[in-house]
Amino acid sequence: MAHEVRLSSITSRVNEDPFVQARKSLLAEIETHLDAILRLKGRINDMSPTIHLPPEILSEIFTLIAVDNYNARRWYHCGSSHAYKWIALAHVCRAWRDIALNTPRLWSRVVITRPDAAMSALARSKKAPLWLTAVLVHPEDFHATILRDTILSESSRLKELSVRGPPRLLQMLSAGWTAPATALEKLTLSTDFLQCGHSYVLPGQPAPLSAKIFSGEVPHLQHLEIHRIAIDWCNPLFCPSLRSLEVESPYDIPVSMKDGEFRDLLVSLERMESLENLYLNKAIPCLRILDSDHAPTSPAGTAGRPIALPSLRRLDLHADATECAGLLRHLSLPINVQMVINGRNERGADDLVRVFSDQLGPSTPLNAASLAPSGPTQVCVKGWRSPVDIRDSNAPRPDVQLHVEALSPFSRSLQTLVTESTFFTQLHYFEIQCASRNWSWSALFGRMPELQILSVIGHPEYGFLPALSAVRDDDDRNAGIVPLPYLHTLEFDNLRFGCPHSDHESQYLEKLIDYLVMRCNHGVPISRLVLRSCVNATEGDVTRLRDIVPEVQWDRRKYIEESVDEHGMDDDEIAEELEWMVPDDLFTPMFPEDYYDDGDDLDLWMIPFGF
Repeated sequence: MAHEVRLSSITSRVNEDPFVQARKSLLAEIETHLDAILRLKGRINDMSPTIHLPPEILSEIFTLIAVDNYNARRWYHCGSSHAYKWIALAHVCRAWRDIALNTPRLWSRVVITRPDAAMSALARSKKAPLWLTAVLVHPEDFHATILRDTILSESSRLKELSVRGPPRLLQMLSAGWTAPATALEKLTLSTDFLQCGHSYVLPGQPAPLSAKIFSGEVPHLQHLEIHRIAIDWCNPLFCPSLRSLEVESPYDIPVSMKDGEFRDLLVSLERMESLENLYLNKAIPCLRILDSDHAPTSPAGTAGRPIALPSLRRLDLHADATECAGLLRHLSLPINVQMVINGRNERGADDLVRVFSDQLGPSTPLNAASLAPSGPTQVCVKGWRSPVDIRDSNAPRPDVQLHVEALSPFSRSLQTLVTESTFFTQLHYFEIQCASRNWSWSALFGRMPELQILSVIGHPEYGFLPALSAVRDDDDRNAGIVPLPYLHTLEFDNLRFGCPHSDHESQYLEKLIDYLVMRCNHGVPISRLVLRSCVNATEGDVTRLRDIVPEVQWDRRKYIEESVDEHGMDDDEIAEELEWMVPDDLFTPMFPEDYYDDGDDLDLWMIPFGF
């Protein structure tokens, strides 16, 4: 009691100190001025045109900015501070802050970053539809706890859910998401191995995604993406309401897998009559190979029962060639559907080419196409149904793409592609890249009777000009017809006019001129010739071509090869060096003519290894 009396006495004396009183007076005056400044700033804000906008308009503008920030997903690369960067709008003035706090839709796109930020956004979103995104690392992470609690309590208003994390963790969490998600329209579950803990990714194969997720009640689900997570095609997420489906499997499915799982895929697809986009990457169950020609057998109960996908606009399949062919064989696709088919492994690639051709049969014929190597072992065909300049950087993406393995120039898949495919028959524009591939030029040109523009990238070596010059001279009604009779434009990139060695100089140019003259003699001349970045081309060479072709476009880029060896010596220097080093009578040179009697064998000897 005495202590309190003394403290009170000291306090009273301090308060009576004139310096303390003066300081309090100054602080009070500062507060008065600050209030005056705030009032003046408020009056300035009242003069801004935006302050006169109705709150409903400002609320809509704020929401659009928040939606754009959410969809950009900058926090994936720039850090969690970017998740709610739009909140700076609420710091402009008191009126804008009040509008922001009273707009639940503004807070309904929640990124689980810091616990306080996520919980505040969830509270302010009230009962608005919810967009939820989370990146998880391990089960003890607070992100996982918030996500679990939020989905359990707010599943009825979930509009979109995107979760990325280790597959085992996602499987464990999804097993607990048992509340129905009746408003859910988009679900994305993915694994990013760079952000997952090592111990949660590698050991063993995780169980498939839980079939109890949302108790199977997702009546409005339209977009489903599952990346690198094991799935079961009986999962109720594969529902009839889907319009877009992306599934990427994390594991190579073993060949021993039963046919029944392929039936599950077909049954699921059969229910998706509204499906518009289908993307499957290593997600097609394997078919057992029973016949000697590597053709997959049909699962029991599915043969002769094509699965109709009447609304499909785009189909992307990336799997083994046998799996792609097996699924394509069971699908009935709409006319003019866009397709990207990537058949890995050479086994079954020839069958895939045939099935792909059959699928294209009823659709609008291809007007333009390109054929080129794709990687070290694959060949890619791209096709467009409408006229298009393939070289134009603004050209639309291809309507169809087919990638097949061709480990050798004489592989069955490559020969099937060239000799049996039916989608080249009505081409008007064809581009081909020459990269040490045996394109079987004669067979290839024989499948393009209506071709008008031929573009060749790279130097076409053996058989190209002979195939173009092979005039029929038999006794049938086609005698005298030149190949590609409607061809009027030739385009060459990196064509090699000749060799720098004196014995072969301008050799290819002479053959090209002979071919152009031959077409003139048969009444089907080439009217336009385009030369880009051609090697060993000179003004004189182009002038000779202009004497035959009415329109020759040359970019005037000159790439002249020099005849030098690896030590930088030209032909004359090499000859002098050899004459000094080797006596004339040391050996008798051997020539291929000594061992080959006819010209065909001699041409074979000239083909280098690797062709």
